[in-house]
Amino acid sequence: MKPHTVSLVLSNLASLAAATCKCTPGHACWPSLEEWSRFNSSIGGQLIQSSPVAEACYSGPKDNAACQNIEKSWTDDVFQVSQPIGYAWPLNLSCPLPTPGLDTKCSIGNSPVYVVNVTCEEDITRGIKFAQEKNLRLVVKSTGHDSQQRSTGYGSLSIWLHNFRKGFRFQGHNPVLATCPKSGWKGSTLTINGGYSWRDIYPAAQKQGLIVIGGLDRGPCSTGGWTQGGGHSPGTHYFGIGADQVLSARVVLASGKIVVASPCENEDLFFAIRGGGGGTFGVVTEITVKTYPTKALSTINLIVGSKGDETVPKFLDAVATIYSLLPGLSKKGFAGYGNWVVRALSPITAKNYTNLYGQSWTLLGATQQEAENLFQPFKEEIVKHQSENGLEVTVSSGTFRDYFSYYYSMGNGTDSAVGGVSALASRLLDTEALQGNRKDLRKFLDSITQGSAVYHTLIHHGLEAAADVKADPTSAVLPGWYKSILLDEFEIPMNTTDVDAYAGSFEYLRNELVPLYESLSPDTGTYMNEADWGNMNWKKDFFGSHWDRLLKVKTRYDPEGFFYCPKCVGSDDWVENKGGSLCRA
Repeated sequence: MKPHTVSLVLSNLASLAAATCKCTPGHACWPSLEEWSRFNSSIGGQLIQSSPVAEACYSGPKDNAACQNIEKSWTDDVFQVSQPIGYAWPLNLSCPLPTPGLDTKCSIGNSPVYVVNVTCEEDITRGIKFAQEKNLRLVVKSTGHDSQQRSTGYGSLSIWLHNFRKGFRFQGHNPVLATCPKSGWKGSTLTINGGYSWRDIYPAAQKQGLIVIGGLDRGPCSTGGWTQGGGHSPGTHYFGIGADQVLSARVVLASGKIVVASPCENEDLFFAIRGGGGGTFGVVTEITVKTYPTKALSTINLIVGSKGDETVPKFLDAVATIYSLLPGLSKKGFAGYGNWVVRALSPITAKNYTNLYGQSWTLLGATQQEAENLFQPFKEEIVKHQSENGLEVTVSSGTFRDYFSYYYSMGNGTDSAVGGVSALASRLLDTEALQGNRKDLRKFLDSITQGSAVYHTLIHHGLEAAADVKADPTSAVLPGWYKSILLDEFEIPMNTTDVDAYAGSFEYLRNELVPLYESLSPDTGTYMNEADWGNMNWKKDFFGSHWDRLLKVKTRYDPEGFFYCPKCVGSDDWVENKGGSLCRA
């Protein structure tokens, strides 16, 4: 082969590689500074060149005053959300706060290189067009409450919706009905136009005397991944999953076209964005959701605690009893959040428990006395485990004038600290798992408490036993939600954001704990927003029987697979190389 022929072949191969991979910094295809400048002008100066949040704390750009403010605000959710590439739950932070004794380094890592600070829908359409013209990877970020790495991406351009705020309005009717009789809902509604967090929405809803189904954590975006991925709430047992509240949406497609999705327009897209995952089918800019008249509610609070390894068997006996009672509690209308741990890394509460189970149940529309009376038979079963050898059981009750008074009491009106990272997985457990075989359940609890201290967060939603809430056929919410009683999240805390340093913890979750949960409850799945980012059965566990339909919707509205995120519908068409670049599979 002649030399000029060899050069031509190599040149063609290089062009082919460039065409099959997204362009990244350092390559000839990367936009010049002039091109970035022209793009910035086209969006009214709203382009931000990214820099790591903690960069001011490192030599070179070091700024002591700025660093002190960053250190003070590092675990503040509002602070992180306000940063273009700030993330509440970063999986692998490439620029952590410097730590004495550790060789910490700072780089942009897999965070976006440039950010479009969206203030109008045209900013989104122009960002999409520029990314397509320059063959850039595009990611979508609202608040960054994402441990699944869906709003990050090496060498990417980010569509940042945090400052896109066009208002929200409460209405005593359903405006969707005017053009879509199939909408059906005849109650009150809320239309949210922009990237508002639930923190913005809740106080206004309380003033209106309404219940809005949003996150227990009030930090996530109301129109973003929380809603599009499903979304559990303190009100889920009574009103359903977050995605099922959506009556219509405005969506910016990969084509740049802005469409309305409802039961009457783009019905398949309407199905997909209600539970099929965020950052996948388009950029949602507005939603209209159901609202409900507020009600008083009462609570039952349970604490079971003990100290030392010798009490673990009896403690787990009590946990097995509580688990087995959850379906019955659901039928009576109880639902709520809880936590438990065996052999905690440090003592918990003033009593220095090392083994602790805590749960708060609500009963909407009930008086305190009614709640106590309904709970009494369950209490009698739990209290039987109280013993002289150190297992203590405490039950209390309370009452609240409205839904949000209870909500704010849970965290005393404050946000929990962010920034911590855990090896996390979860599983939805059905009635059969909790009540089918008590000996198997008890053996299961023994098996999952043999290794490192694993902290459990329990979302007792009880939808399988909810009388008035059923799965919506026009929604892509994982069917397992409506066929289960409990979401059991289990995690191993990490004292660093370096995932590689905790490879053993992830392997233990994936190879030991997850298979045990799958055996206990094989046909339910998990919650995609709070799951193991390396889940090998993610199609079944995240989407269930909806997968094939969702793939068809993806192909119709995004045929080139422009919107990509890991473990999302259509992500099979791409692979992230070791260097971080995104290429066609």
